[in-house]
Amino acid sequence: TRHGFGYTTFLSETENFKEELTEFVALKENAKLYRFTITNKGEEDEVLLTFWMNPVLGNLEEKTSRYLLVDEHEKENYLSIRNVYQKEYRNQQVFLTSTEKIHHMNTNQILVKSIDVKLSLKKNETKTIGFLLGCCSTKEEIGRVINHFKDVASIDNEFEEVKSYWQNHLGKVQVETPDDSFNYMVNGWYLYQTLASRVTARAGFYQVSGAFGYRDQLQDSINVCPVYPEVTRRQILNNAKHQFAEGDVLHWWLEPKNFGLRTRFKDDYLWLVYATSEYLKYTSDTEILFEKVPFVVGDVLNDYEEEKGVSFTFSEHDETLYEHCRLAIERTLNDLGKHGLPKMGGGDWNDGMNKIGIQGLGESVWLGFFFYDLLERFIQITKIYNPNLDISRYQEAREKLKNHLNSDAWDGEYYLRAFFDNGEAVGSASSEECKIDLISQSFSFLSGVVPMERKQSVLDAVEHQLVDKKTGIVKLLTPAFKNSKNYPGYIMDYPVGVRENGGQYTHSVAWYIMALLKENRFDDAYEIYQMVNPIQHSKTDKEVETYMVEPYVIAADIYSNPDHKGRGGWTWYTGSSGWFYRVGLEYICGFTLRGEELEITPHMPTKWTEITINYHYLDTIYQIVVSKEEKSKIIVDGKKQDKILLVNDGKTHQIKIGVDK
Repeated sequence: TRHGFGYTTFLSETENFKEELTEFVALKENAKLYRFTITNKGEEDEVLLTFWMNPVLGNLEEKTSRYLLVDEHEKENYLSIRNVYQKEYRNQQVFLTSTEKIHHMNTNQILVKSIDVKLSLKKNETKTIGFLLGCCSTKEEIGRVINHFKDVASIDNEFEEVKSYWQNHLGKVQVETPDDSFNYMVNGWYLYQTLASRVTARAGFYQVSGAFGYRDQLQDSINVCPVYPEVTRRQILNNAKHQFAEGDVLHWWLEPKNFGLRTRFKDDYLWLVYATSEYLKYTSDTEILFEKVPFVVGDVLNDYEEEKGVSFTFSEHDETLYEHCRLAIERTLNDLGKHGLPKMGGGDWNDGMNKIGIQGLGESVWLGFFFYDLLERFIQITKIYNPNLDISRYQEAREKLKNHLNSDAWDGEYYLRAFFDNGEAVGSASSEECKIDLISQSFSFLSGVVPMERKQSVLDAVEHQLVDKKTGIVKLLTPAFKNSKNYPGYIMDYPVGVRENGGQYTHSVAWYIMALLKENRFDDAYEIYQMVNPIQHSKTDKEVETYMVEPYVIAADIYSNPDHKGRGGWTWYTGSSGWFYRVGLEYICGFTLRGEELEITPHMPTKWTEITINYHYLDTIYQIVVSKEEKSKIIVDGKKQDKILLVNDGKTHQIKIGVDK
């Protein structure tokens, strides 16, 4: 099996036949294409090829199988299937066809639907044919798609376009460092995973809904902003219009069904401020703050409801993106607990901690750090939007929050994670379970809250309790929840050491690495970064048998469970890919866009002396060599400069950058 960007090829050889099957999805048509080549190694023979599928066309085949309507279209050479009882998609027809004449259509079996094609093969003869799995709403549309891919040549042309598409999309920035495995992931697979699975499909093997997640897709879009700011802009505005006028948002929603989940999560809406702030750093597009966006309209949560699915519409009135951000800030600012920290509600970033503050009293320490950082970001956003607006309230709130975090949330050696509704601490050394949680410690650095005299204590605690170099993981928390008298939520329903419950949750590792880099711990940060690299979990047969998931995409979680230690969990559909892409490209290699200016401020490990970066800026190429030298310098096309200003002149520019050793 060979995986590439946008396709997979399967190779097989038996005593009589040699086969090659390449699968890929068309760029613009609703079609998955199968290019099948077969070589007859024996005597002249007739081969029957069966192209089959087990259609569900709903959520469970046990529910839908009896309602599937299957039609044979012999003259048009295809078989179609639709679920006439599926409300939203009853007009959608899934169809199977081939570039060869269909010999037989199998429609009577309960689960499997298939088409047969016969091939006559002489000795040593090779033939290539195509199969197609598509989905259209009308018979006319099906005919058009089938005609578009009527022969192998048209499928081959589409295949070349798919490969070219991904080459262009992934090749915008390419780095070359002394570490091949680092290059391999940063130059392709992390970004491919993010664009293909997270941004475009919003689906993966473990989750196939296609929904937009409020916090999730904002993080994904901001992590590709260095190369695709238009993706970020579009997602920010899309998210903003899924905010209620009260300031809360849909945790996730489906388009075009206009159905989503309204919850009591307390962090979702704040990611809009984070994403907007980051976007403004990367681009000079301040006009986004003045974009008018409506609000989502749907049922409110009753007092007894923690969450519920709602059908929604959009308001007739709209507000600027700035106002949407202000509403998010105000909603948190007006909902602080007795320790002066943001409420936990139905969960903060960790969805599994959905019971810690569900009664409305519990508080989140992590959210306190995040909100402290966001208050400063919002102050800067306000200065851009209208310098005359009063920001003193936010400045004062920030100072109060910092004091509360360093007094009420300090546990002696590191920071707490949260407070239950009853006031008992989560993430304390005195706790029997979850004595320490990674994201509180990381964000104490990223937010700038932790004072100098406490930094080493926090870093030591993380390294001693959460970093497991032997297994190659960094645990989210330890020990796992198992018998806690205070029920934290469904996180405790996971087995010990699986997913959020004491396993590695890879988002949090990216934030830990960012914290290390901020503290100039470059070697430590790089060691952790590469420790998580899936290639490093798959170098030997033993490691492959332990890891058990793909070695070319990052896993959302890796288990610390004693029976499955080091086993990878959820892959593909994880925002960890975006975070690791940006950490590698921006925070380690130093590639940072600031509007029309390019900054290169690497945080390279000691053993690296030089890296190169090739950047395609529109029609222009910037070839950058970064070297460790005695004095920092920037030389653009042989001339010393103070900065790198991006100009689209269609030329190739040579840039040499010296950074302090």
